[in-house]
Amino acid sequence: MGKGTLDSRIMIIGEAPGQEEERSGKVFSGRAGQLLDKCLERAGIEPTQVYITNAVKCRPPENRKPDRIEAKTCADEYLAAEILEVRPTHILLLGNQALQAVARKSGITKHRGVRLEVKGHPRSRTIMAAFHPAYALRNPGVHPTLQEDIRRFARAIKGEFQVVPVTKKFVGTVDGLRKVINLLEKAPSGSVVSYDVENRYRPWDKDWSIQCLGLSLDGKTSYIIPLHHPESPFRKKWQQVLAHLRKALTREDIKLVGQNAKHDNIQLAGARLFLEHKFDIMLAAHLLDENRPKNLGFLSQTYLGADIYKGMVDLKPEQILREPIRRLAAYNGEDVGYTHQLYQKLRPELLQDPRLTRLFVKLMMPASHVIQQVEMKGMYVDQERLFDRIAILQDEIKTRKKEMQEHVSPKLLKYFPGGVFNYRSPQQVSRLLYSSEKRGGLGLDPMLFTKNGNASTNEEALQEYIEHPFIGLLFELRTLEGKWMNTYLLPWSTRLDRLSRLHTTYKLYGTVTGRLSGDLQQVPRDSFVRSVFGAPEGWVRVDADFSQIELRVAAHCSGERTLRRLFLLGEDVHLTQAANVTGKPRQHIGKEERKLAKAINFGYLYGMYPPKFQKYAKVNYGLDVTMAQAEVSRTKYFQMFPDLLKWHERQRRLVHQNHRVHSPIGRVRHLPDIMSGDRSVVMEAERQAINSPVQSCASDVTLFGMIELSKVLRPSEAAMVMTLHDGIGFEIREDRVEDYAPIIKETLENLPLRKTFGFEPSVPLICDVEWGSHWSGTEDASGLGFTGYT
Repeated sequence: MGKGTLDSRIMIIGEAPGQEEERSGKVFSGRAGQLLDKCLERAGIEPTQVYITNAVKCRPPENRKPDRIEAKTCADEYLAAEILEVRPTHILLLGNQALQAVARKSGITKHRGVRLEVKGHPRSRTIMAAFHPAYALRNPGVHPTLQEDIRRFARAIKGEFQVVPVTKKFVGTVDGLRKVINLLEKAPSGSVVSYDVENRYRPWDKDWSIQCLGLSLDGKTSYIIPLHHPESPFRKKWQQVLAHLRKALTREDIKLVGQNAKHDNIQLAGARLFLEHKFDIMLAAHLLDENRPKNLGFLSQTYLGADIYKGMVDLKPEQILREPIRRLAAYNGEDVGYTHQLYQKLRPELLQDPRLTRLFVKLMMPASHVIQQVEMKGMYVDQERLFDRIAILQDEIKTRKKEMQEHVSPKLLKYFPGGVFNYRSPQQVSRLLYSSEKRGGLGLDPMLFTKNGNASTNEEALQEYIEHPFIGLLFELRTLEGKWMNTYLLPWSTRLDRLSRLHTTYKLYGTVTGRLSGDLQQVPRDSFVRSVFGAPEGWVRVDADFSQIELRVAAHCSGERTLRRLFLLGEDVHLTQAANVTGKPRQHIGKEERKLAKAINFGYLYGMYPPKFQKYAKVNYGLDVTMAQAEVSRTKYFQMFPDLLKWHERQRRLVHQNHRVHSPIGRVRHLPDIMSGDRSVVMEAERQAINSPVQSCASDVTLFGMIELSKVLRPSEAAMVMTLHDGIGFEIREDRVEDYAPIIKETLENLPLRKTFGFEPSVPLICDVEWGSHWSGTEDASGLGFTGYT
């Protein structure tokens, strides 16, 4: 049994006993129990009035987590009887195993913080879930989420689960529409208007449409205008309805507020309603705390105490039209009302930090508008080249599979369905690799194991056997079919619009480091894949890339004297490093030595150690480096750049002291994991303290460059069509490319960083500008024989 009074109406269920609990015989008697007590007290719950137990009653071997079957068995055998004995009115489930045991659901991140309906439990019983306190001890970054979920549980106990009502007004008549337009037109100057759309697909897709538009002027009342939904009275004239709203919504003296409003703006732009919001809830929340969820459901719960509502409708494109319009409108009304209320909470919080406010106003909001234009424009795809590449890949894949099949012994074929070996099956690959030669396998010794104890077949596990011909074929197939074909070329071929353009989505809030994220961010460097992107007739593809920008930012941040001198003198850092490591004269440095130098410069920049460098060099550069070579190269690197080690140590001290670090332009990286009791978690936080300021600054400089370029590019002559890491892609009219190329270079190399952000790089930023008919890549980066497809 657990601890606490049996007549308590509150029951908290954890996962399984830990070491301290096993020693003392009392549940939650260790550090996790102490943290839980603190969270309960802060939420207004007296720990002595709560009954606490575990889903699994004994400590699993080696202190591992109980598996699903163990949790269910214990729950059916013991926990059910315990719940029947206590008869609680409120149950809080801590951790995924408790969630599985009681609610028969999996995924604590998905189900935490919401009321759960559980079969076999009375509907009057409130059941909620939260992260386990032990998880928060290992990863302090989730502590705010744990505390908030326990506060929500406390509000549910007190009957205060929903405390922010939003009145939804359905605008289903012409008179109603006129009243809304009148409200908007007569709103005082400086009024804040929040907005949100529910849509199906995107404007360039065949079946695109907007189902409804929500507006709110005060956050208390939402006006929902039905548009293309089958039940909408405006269905046949929905775009005309938006046209009537244009004048009122484009007033320069009102402040439009949205949540990830780039998405809503793109939708409305498809209907010729072009809006430019002044405040984005998601971007503000991301700047204030990049570690927490930024979705509207979480923010409305955290800041407003709102009830969960995100699951009230299914917003999948193929199903949204089947949702009743009133239900969809209610959902939309909550969205737009909470967006307005969150603006009132987040804006004052943001204004407390002037540097973050400046970053929000000068970078994040303008970047949102620029990225919106880039997404709408899309990248031109040379369809003839695309399908030619697909055909070539199909032949290459067929050949590789035939060669691979020759390595499979007939003894093993009987174990494979249809007698054919499937290289995508981890089980079949494992059987072939690790079975003894007598049983028809290759007889390799497994190097790594999965969490379930099975021999791993991932890339890291197989690196030791890269010279084996079968492993080489396996890697090639994973690249050719798994990545190039199925991740890039084939999906791209299905996503082209009628102008042969591919539209991607970028997230300004997608990474904790501040880097931009998107579905083109992992495109291979190989020209075989990249060069399917080009420019339409009469236009030229132009690419501008900052040269070694992370190294330059690191030189500024660290003050490393040798590295700074090399950049100030315009020296080639990679060439210098190659000469340093190999001992060869600079004029005798070849392609492979330069590749090794790049791996060393970017690998050791953030303090990487030899074992990880070995894998990094192999995976990223295709280089086989021995442990001795890795150790020597690391020693020589820091002999050449000794100030980098001092910088690393300084960043570690700062993060231990402040639990956060800043980038040169003011972005904050919060690192609460530095307080973890797990040494590996602490080391990762230290690593983040070193690399996050550099990586985020490099990304932010590129974004700022796009903002500045948007001021000088004429849409009829030049347009930005993509950004990737530290590069920007353009389409420029053929007769204007030689005029624009120097403008692009001049703009990017002379950004007003000091004037805008108070940041003046101590080394020059250099930009390389190239152009041609197609996007180029490295020559034959994969080594698979595709040189020449440029």
